[in-house]
Amino acid sequence: MTCDVCHKNEAIIFQPHSGRSLCKDCFFNDVKERVRKEAEKQGILNSRKVLLAVSGGKDSLVLVDAISSFISASRIVAFNIVEGIGGYNRAEQAEKLRKYMETLGVQLVSTSFKSEVGYTLDEMVRSSEVKGMNVSPCTFCGGFRRKLINNAGILYGTDLVATGHNLDDEVQTIMINLIRGDLSRLIRLGDVPIKVSGKFVTRVKPLRKIYEWETTMYAYLKGYSFQEVECPHIVNKPTLRAKVRDLIYSLEEERPGSLLKILEQFDEISQKIRSNASFTELPRCEICGDPTSYGRRICKNCELLIRSGLLSQEYQKYLPMS
Repeated sequence: MTCDVCHKNEAIIFQPHSGRSLCKDCFFNDVKERVRKEAEKQGILNSRKVLLAVSGGKDSLVLVDAISSFISASRIVAFNIVEGIGGYNRAEQAEKLRKYMETLGVQLVSTSFKSEVGYTLDEMVRSSEVKGMNVSPCTFCGGFRRKLINNAGILYGTDLVATGHNLDDEVQTIMINLIRGDLSRLIRLGDVPIKVSGKFVTRVKPLRKIYEWETTMYAYLKGYSFQEVECPHIVNKPTLRAKVRDLIYSLEEERPGSLLKILEQFDEISQKIRSNASFTELPRCEICGDPTSYGRRICKNCELLIRSGLLSQEYQKYLPMS
C-alpha cells in the first residue's frame, strides 16, 4: 500500500482519526506541521527564547525535535528535573538525554527535587504516608515540577515554557476538572494561554493535538532511546487520571477521532467563556511567595510540606480549615 499523501513511498502507519495511511516521512511531516500550527497560535514562533521541559520520555524528545525544526536551537533552553524516584530516575537515561541535546545544539539544564525542595519525591511520599495523608504521589510531583519549571523560565529569561503534554493528557485534564467541577482551571486550558500572575512564565503545550500513540511511533521510528518504564507510583497507586485514561481510550477505540473532537469543541466553548470573563491577579503564598489559588493564603506545595511534617510546624497557622 502506498502513502496517501506522497503517493510514492510505502505506507507503514495508519492514522485512525484521519483514515489515512502514511509513509514514515509523511508521518513525521504531519506531526511537525500540527505542532507548528499550535506553536504559532501559542506565540512560540515569535518568542525570543523558550524553555522546553524535558523528562527524557518520548513526548519530550518529540517536543524538542519538532520545535527545533522550525526555530533556532539558540532560542531553546531544555530543562530536566530528577524527581528522585527509586528505580525510575536513572543516571544513564539522563546521560542519553544530554547527548541527544548536544546533537541538536540545544542547551540542557538539569536540577532535582532534592537540590531545589530539599527532599526527593520518594521522601515526600514516605513522610505523607507516616502522617496518614491520603495524597497521591502525583499531587506532590505535579505541583513541584510546575514550580521548578516556572522558576527556571524566570531564571533563564524565557518568554514561554513549553511542556510535552499530548492530546491524551489534555483531554484527561479536561475530564478531571469537569468531574471536580473546577471551572476556573477549565477555562485556563484553552489553546491560547492565559496569564493570571505576573510571576508566572506563560506555559504552553505544542503537542496538545498529537495523540500519545503518535509520539510513541515518532520516537520509535526516529530510533530514540527513551524512558519506557512507567512511574512506579502510578502502577502502585492508580489515580483518577489513570481511571479517566482508561475511559477515554475505550471511547477512542470505538470512535476514532473522539479525543480530537472533544479538545476542539472544548477550545471553542472555552474561548466563548474567556471573551466575557476577566481574570484578576492570583494571590501570593504567604510562605514561599509563589502564586496560589484564589481564596488561599498559601500554595498547595507549602500546604503539602506542612501536613507531611517536612516544613516547620510554626507554619501550621497557615493551613486552611478542613
